[in-house]
Amino acid sequence: MPKEHANWSPYDNNGGTCVAIAGADYCVIAADTRMSTGYSILTREYSKICKLADKSFMASSGFQADVKALQKVLSSRHLKLRYIHWR
Repeated sequence: MPKEHANWSPYDNNGGTCVAIAGADYCVIAADTRMSTGYSILTREYSKICKLADKSFMASSGFQADVKALQKVLSSRHLKLRYIHWR
């Protein structure tokens, strides 16, 4: 009898679509608001666009725990640079 291996993983692709179009003096960002896992929809009201600064936004999809961690790191680095250079 062959030994079975567990297929469990702590990472999950929560799906999503993000798109951006940039020009010389503008940028348009769009993303869906559905978060899912497999065939189950977890929520239909989750924004994948995050404001990092006055003129800086980030759109991302995929594993949402990694996305949130990246957003926190980028926001903290922005605040640190702002504090150092714009006192």
